[in-house]
Amino acid sequence: MAVAATYHYAHGTVSVCDDAYREISLEEQKRREEHMWRAAYEIVLDAQSKRKKPEK
Repeated sequence: MAVAATYHYAHGTVSVCDDAYREISLEEQKRREEHMWRAAYEIVLDAQSKRKKPEK
């Protein structure tokens, strides 16, 4: 297993391994990619909501 791609974001890093999509159907690949984007979106929303909360 080797890292095929690494994405750096303000609140985290995502590494994609070369075996992440080996021997899977196109439908499963699409499902995994959608799951990854949903998780990334939730992380961004959580970070934004924490940033917008006024301090007491």
